Amino acid sequence: MNENAPSPSAADDEALRVAVRAEIAAACDGRFPDGVTLEVSDRRVTVRGCVEDADTAQRIEKAAAVSAGVLGVHNALSLRHEPPPEAPAQPEDSGMQADPSQRPYGQINHKV
Repeated sequence: MNENAPSPSAADDEALRVAVRAEIAAACDGRFPDGVTLEVSDRRVTVRGCVEDADTAQRIEKAAAVSAGVLGVHNALSLRHEPPPEAPAQPEDSGMQADPSQRPYGQINHKV
């Protein structure tokens, strides 16, 4: 980091906050989500609040990240409804037949 470079002022951070807010509103059907707050410090955005689902949280984070002038985004959003747990994966069909009365065709070699 260049120590001679001027640090962004509070006015710059406020202008960036307004731009990020507009970008998020555009990503959320033209309306900034209720219960979400933005903090901008040194061109780094922190998004806080509670949103409906993971998809909304990801859209908000992405919209904040693509805004011009943003150096980074910290997503501190929580979800109102946790996603349901995924059902355990079922094993792939092995092709083996479970009925022992049905014998496979051809030669069978067993290790002894």
